[in-house]
Amino acid sequence: MNEFSLTCFYDALTAARAIVSFCAGNTFGDYQKDDMLASAVERKFEIIGEALVRIRRKHPDDLSLLSDTAAIIGFRNILAHTYDHVEETVIWGIISEKIPGFIHELEQIEGIEA
Repeated sequence: MNEFSLTCFYDALTAARAIVSFCAGNTFGDYQKDDMLASAVERKFEIIGEALVRIRRKHPDDLSLLSDTAAIIGFRNILAHTYDHVEETVIWGIISEKIPGFIHELEQIEGIEA
């Protein structure tokens, strides 16, 4: 795999791990009350989506290594452009139900710096 895609995948992995780290020990209620936590998490989701957009522009075939890339990019676009329509329950659901699998997929990419 090319160095560009590996770098972007690494950026996505780092951001996803940060989301897990930020949310560790917090409940959904904590997330709702903590604007700094929510802002940090949303920023990391934007980084994940942007990293995948960059791969899509230069090496779209590399995205086949991950599932749901269109949904991930779409979620990034919603956060960036229609932030006022994002429900906290949706974000928390993605954190708890999707991020662990996403991290696992990224960790399986050969050549990515773990």
